[in-house]
Amino acid sequence: MEEEEAREVVIDNDLKKKIKETVKKILKRSSLLEITEIKAREEASAELDLDLSRDPYNLIVREAVDTFIEKAIMTIETEMGKLHTQIVDDVDGGGTEKTTKTTTKKKRKKKTKKKVEEAESSAA
Repeated sequence: MEEEEAREVVIDNDLKKKIKETVKKILKRSSLLEITEIKAREEASAELDLDLSRDPYNLIVREAVDTFIEKAIMTIETEMGKLHTQIVDDVDGGGTEKTTKTTTKKKRKKKTKKKVEEAESSAA
């Protein structure tokens, strides 16, 4: 019985970088609700004309997907924290400077609109 020889694929850093960049580009343009690691791997395989489902390519793809997801989660958590702070400030009536400026602009616009409507109705 012949033993199959295990072939080790050696990947240079340039190819590894290109795979990661391609996967990242695919993930950026995709809906995070619909994309999967398999879909990203298949698209990257097609773009690079390389079978990324084999070792060690699939590990590189997995690493790229995991890194992207980790960064996305950190960004979402940060943004949610900012939104939470803004909501709490708005509920407390404190508001931030930006919110105050926006509210002031809206009030001015509303007053101006009201004056125009009054002027139109008295002119008629």
